[in-house]
Amino acid sequence: MKLDTTQPGAARIDERLRSDIVIWLGTVRADGRPHLVAVWFLWDGDTFLIFSQPGKQKVRNLQQNRNVVLALDNTQGGDDVIVVEGQATLLASADVDITTLPAFEKKYSTHIKQLGMTPEAMAQSYSQPIRIVPTKFVGLT
Repeated sequence: MKLDTTQPGAARIDERLRSDIVIWLGTVRADGRPHLVAVWFLWDGDTFLIFSQPGKQKVRNLQQNRNVVLALDNTQGGDDVIVVEGQATLLASADVDITTLPAFEKKYSTHIKQLGMTPEAMAQSYSQPIRIVPTKFVGLT
């Protein structure tokens, strides 16, 4: 589902999805329990791209259930909540990595340095790309 930025409020959602540093990713464990984790992400206007360390709980969850929910931190006392439902796909690590994405490096270079890492080291550690296609922008439809 493409975000129609002509809808009321959609341009603000797009702006936050492009600029916010952290998004909350909700997945479902094999036993049905929810799992929620803060992650770095890229939004290109159509899909989200997230990188994970292989074998983490979110990756194991996505191997069983592709349904996810994404949420941005509430910054306006409840007036700026952004929730997105979607379908995730685990990509082959050779398909994309952090060092080949100038947008990722631009958005997170300061944060990567603060962790004492280089983009190359980050790409090696966070080598599992996850692509999320939105199915619903909660509150817009």
